[in-house]
Amino acid sequence: MPWRPGVDLRALLDLLAPQDCAGCAAEGSVWCGACESLLSVPPRPWRPTPCPAGFPPTWTGPDYSGVVRAGLVAWKEQDRVAATGALAQVLRRSLRAAIAASPEHRAALAVGHPVAVLPAPSSRRSTRARGRSPVGDLARAAAGPAAVVPGLVLRRRVRDQAGLSATERESNLAGAVDLAPRAAARLAGLPCVVVDDIVTTGATLTDCARALAAGGAGPVVAATVAATSRHGAERDRAEHPLP
Repeated sequence: MPWRPGVDLRALLDLLAPQDCAGCAAEGSVWCGACESLLSVPPRPWRPTPCPAGFPPTWTGPDYSGVVRAGLVAWKEQDRVAATGALAQVLRRSLRAAIAASPEHRAALAVGHPVAVLPAPSSRRSTRARGRSPVGDLARAAAGPAAVVPGLVLRRRVRDQAGLSATERESNLAGAVDLAPRAAARLAGLPCVVVDDIVTTGATLTDCARALAAGGAGPVVAATVAATSRHGAERDRAEHPLP
């Protein structure tokens, strides 16, 4: 990946000597104790309102607000890569809860069959700009490299999701996700877990589940770090762009 002097230097310094909390900017640690406690809520099942048809059973961590939102934005958009470990712990709990709630996933593991973990796809444009795939990095930190199958791809360009309503997001992503040809044979009949950092309207997870089903994969559940809580007029407004 290309070296990006300003951004990559910040990421390197953050790994070697973090200066402030990614959530509240308090000095001395990547995640201060107060912010880390907000990440430590038990995983919960979550469905968007309105819920798109085909939305997979999904488990998530805290609300995407306050210091949780600030920390995720810093990790993803400001290259605070040292925060990956703390966020991966949250995703790991959601991942385990999603698998535990699915009889098909539990049964596969009980007889020694694998369960595939697939990161929600990033656009090539954003991956090039960042020099990394944040959700892919997070998935590997949470599930282990052997479990992660980077098989979901975007087969066409999509609009930036920020500011789109639930209906607009669904239309924007409908049919945009595809299963990479080399991944299809590996995933045939295999229980899958789609992972992402945030779930808002459910459009991304829904299209990922559709692509996996169309490619012959087994049952699909999903897990994320955080989920938005929308109220009143804000309910249909997305709070973050597509990764």
